[in-house]
Amino acid sequence: MRALRAEIRHWRRGRASVRLADALQDAYIAVFATVMLGGMFVNAVIQAGAVTDELCVSATCQDTRGLVPWLVGGSSLLAVVAVARLFGPVYVTPADGSWLLTSPLDRRALLGPRLLRIMLVAALASAAAAAVGVLLVGTDLASGLGFTVTTCLLSLATAGACAYAQERERRTLAPTAQWVLLAALWGGAASVALDVAPSMPVPAAGDPLTVVAGVVAALLAGVAAVAAWRHLGHLRHRDVATGGELSPGLSGAFATLDLALAYDVVLAHRWKGRGAVTPRRGGPGGPLALVQVDLRRLRRTPQRLVVLVAAVVVPYAAAAAGAGRFVVLVAAATGFVAGLPLLSGLRVMARGPSLARAMPFSSAAAQSAAAAVPTVAALAFGIATTGAIAGGLTTAGWPAWVCGLAVGASAAASGVRWMTRRPPDYSKPLIATPAGAVPTNLYGSVIAGFDVLLLTTLPILLVPDLRGAAVSLALSAGVWGYLVSRSPAR
Repeated sequence: MRALRAEIRHWRRGRASVRLADALQDAYIAVFATVMLGGMFVNAVIQAGAVTDELCVSATCQDTRGLVPWLVGGSSLLAVVAVARLFGPVYVTPADGSWLLTSPLDRRALLGPRLLRIMLVAALASAAAAAVGVLLVGTDLASGLGFTVTTCLLSLATAGACAYAQERERRTLAPTAQWVLLAALWGGAASVALDVAPSMPVPAAGDPLTVVAGVVAALLAGVAAVAAWRHLGHLRHRDVATGGELSPGLSGAFATLDLALAYDVVLAHRWKGRGAVTPRRGGPGGPLALVQVDLRRLRRTPQRLVVLVAAVVVPYAAAAAGAGRFVVLVAAATGFVAGLPLLSGLRVMARGPSLARAMPFSSAAAQSAAAAVPTVAALAFGIATTGAIAGGLTTAGWPAWVCGLAVGASAAASGVRWMTRRPPDYSKPLIATPAGAVPTNLYGSVIAGFDVLLLTTLPILLVPDLRGAAVSLALSAGVWGYLVSRSPAR
């Protein structure tokens, strides 16, 4: 018996040493990969900053370049607020929510580590984004470090404030902050577009303004963290379980690299939190009924159209900054991204074959009607960017208007492509990868929409006149017609 016990102890020591060696090896690989990839990324950012420093010679371009750190910092804060609104920010997994009581209990011991982890992730992500911004403009080390630390502290304050406002009675704080940040970023882009951008370089490290801003940001972060920590005990089951229900759906969508499916999950989560809407009766019949549904949806959520209208300033800002003919690509990409929320009706029709079969007309007519209103909005967006395109392509008159119409058509075709993309087909031959067997169309789903965007804008980039615009318009119309005529995915 003693010999057996000694053998078991020896076996356990051997297993522990093997596990320790495996852990050290994995840690070495992780650290080495992080350092190597991080160094490559930092070097690429520095080289990009040096190139822009050589090419940016006009006063408008210099002022625009000086605004980059501020815009990047504001965008990071906006991302923190948006993600916090989406998940809670404090949430529990469905497994924890299944046994978590709905009684008014103090859950600070359970939610405290989650709050600290969320604030730490927000601070690190914002610091990385701010560091990229200051590297792009070539700021000195001390000033860039001060700006990065201040942005990190403001992100901590933002995450803490969102956690404090997570309770239902205070939920208007996060949407208000999100719209304020959006307005500030839009104002910065509009100032560049109107050529009135102020000269705002990153303050020096010894500047009194930098010290005051850092102290204020530290105070705000401390107050928000304390308020959020003290408020954790008042969070209810419904406040923390809703965000956890979203996490598995998003994990599954990203596992298949299906960004449109992730959008579906987020959209379903949003409307589930809202509850129900007031139904409306009456209206035209046939495919026009689907058009009327989109119009009612716009009246119910007009902020989708407001975002598309406000995004018009982005191509003008790019043209004022000296983007040249690439303003066409910027305009089409902006219209594509800003117009995606208008295509939710098409998404339902394209991913629901049973719904398409229930319609008293063909699926092509149903999908065309569901894409009609977003397409008209995208074409109007393209026409509104005609001034920026004319400045970037140095054209005027009728060719500039046709180029603007082609840009709108490209944005519409790209959005339809993104919404009607086929899901991964596991019935076809699979490809052997280190991550396992994957379908042939899995990795192509990541670039869905962007492939059509490049295809339809390339003629204008190569031939920036009426001929290139005509070819681009024909390609966009052909892709749009083909996509809406396909039967829905099964």
